[in-house]
Amino acid sequence: MNLADLMKLKDWIYPEATEIDTIRDLKIIQNYLPEKGIILDAGGGIGRIAIELARLGYKVVLLDISRTALEFARREAEKQNVLEMIEFVEGDVCDLKFGDNTFDLVLALRDVINYSLDARKAVKELIRVLKENCYLIASFANKVFWLTKNFEVEKIERLIATEKMLTQRQLKDLFSDIEIEKIVGSGYCSGNIPIEYLIGNKERFIEIEDVIGDDQELMLACEYLVLIGKKVRRC
Repeated sequence: MNLADLMKLKDWIYPEATEIDTIRDLKIIQNYLPEKGIILDAGGGIGRIAIELARLGYKVVLLDISRTALEFARREAEKQNVLEMIEFVEGDVCDLKFGDNTFDLVLALRDVINYSLDARKAVKELIRVLKENCYLIASFANKVFWLTKNFEVEKIERLIATEKMLTQRQLKDLFSDIEIEKIVGSGYCSGNIPIEYLIGNKERFIEIEDVIGDDQELMLACEYLVLIGKKVRRC
């Protein structure tokens, strides 16, 4: 099993943190769900979000570069009796094999874009396959968060220079081809709180996650910045 597969499957090693993350991400998504249509969960890995959306009755295309993660997701979808609601596609977010204006909602959550070979190409592809007047919800590793987690000079210098983690300004620049509605935070608890503190306090931490993630200043303590944007026709 390679590193990419391990990164996908780690969500099932820390179930409390994963559950809080999933609840947070679903809350962000819920206001932008289409009345009908097809949702693309790009880089959705083990089906953390896709399976929940399928349980709500949505048709979902779950795309990931990891065959191992997709096989895991397929087994979980079968356990949840939503296998027929999800199409499993092995593919690269930088080279989507879908036509223009295909999906009614596009998701690219957690590390899919910053782990891609070309973030700008990935964003262009995600926007291309999204229908006009529909929403893209994408997250990116928060550079400010990671700068507070490293103390070695060389690591800090690499973090400042890297484009694998972004500031809010850099994130807006990356998504300049879409009408940005807002940016919020996600992953405060999983990024900061040791697992032993989460156990037995899930409901309180879910509330804390929302308060911090929705505040435009406090959200910088979150592991991920989540951008919500709308594809509109531009003259």
